[in-house]
Amino acid sequence: MDNKLSGSTRRQTLLSGAAAAAGLFSPAMPAIAQTADNVKLALEFRIYGGNAPTFYAIESGIFKNLNLNVTADGSSGSGEAITRVASGAYDFALADASAVVEFAGRNPDSAPKILMPIFDVFPAVVLSLKRKPIKTLKDLVGAKLGTGTADAGSKILPALLALNKIDPKSVNRTTVDVKLRDTLLLKGDVDAVIAFDYTAIFNLMDNGLALDDITLLYYSNFGFNFCGNSLIASPQLIRDKPDLVKRMTLGIARSWVGAAKNREAAIDAVMKRDKLLNPKIERARMDWVIDRLIRTENVRKNGLGAIELKRVEDSIAVLKDGLELPSAPTAQGLLDLSFMPPLSERQMG
Repeated sequence: MDNKLSGSTRRQTLLSGAAAAAGLFSPAMPAIAQTADNVKLALEFRIYGGNAPTFYAIESGIFKNLNLNVTADGSSGSGEAITRVASGAYDFALADASAVVEFAGRNPDSAPKILMPIFDVFPAVVLSLKRKPIKTLKDLVGAKLGTGTADAGSKILPALLALNKIDPKSVNRTTVDVKLRDTLLLKGDVDAVIAFDYTAIFNLMDNGLALDDITLLYYSNFGFNFCGNSLIASPQLIRDKPDLVKRMTLGIARSWVGAAKNREAAIDAVMKRDKLLNPKIERARMDWVIDRLIRTENVRKNGLGAIELKRVEDSIAVLKDGLELPSAPTAQGLLDLSFMPPLSERQMG
């Protein structure tokens, strides 16, 4: 599942190296003796193993050592998290990059910017069960497919099908509530669903299925190779409080690098927030995110957040068509990677 960098690495948008050379960061980043800045962070979804590293950073002192007093709140999804930042209600958010592109296309004057990609793999999949597997996109023709109304994977699907020369009208789509999606699949009411892997897989496993019972088709294997969850902030915050942005970006980088090395501590931290979570399932979910969606060949080589401009440009083009956006941001307009920490802080080899 590792993604390979396309083209010459000279063309990569690895601005953190320039930032480090300019002396904008030091590896230690010692805390200054002053009152900590209160920071509100909106999460991309509910509190669970998929965002456990945030709570690890709170519990372990990563944020505190950077003079940050971070409050992290769950949300209904990336759309809500982005709106919270755009409205000024929250300082930062973790949100799916595709959702940020859509928001920017419809609200160019208030769109947040991506400060650092975190997931190197876009996690949208066509998910089916091996008792009736969907093995290729062409298998969707005539199949019953459960799709949502607001998730990026469902919205992009027509463009992905067209990209692969499949008539979107040939797929029998049924709109499903995300809360009922997994149940409908288990009952056989739909043959497959569109979902984010790390959400649906472990919900199904929590209902007694084994990983071997599940078949996955990743969008990234069919022409849409974007990044996923990313750290975002508003242009106004970036302009008015660059030091805060720099420290928060470093804190988020350290949260994922640290959690990858201290996984039980990360799960313990998220369990403190919701004792009804199943620690085994949430540990498996977090491991999946770190090992399959983040630690790709690209990230092992170039560090957390490394991304090539052409990859972003190609993804924006697919999103513009698939989401029927009136306009779309440029890659340079979508990203502000100048606050990314040096490679030494982002290594996840």
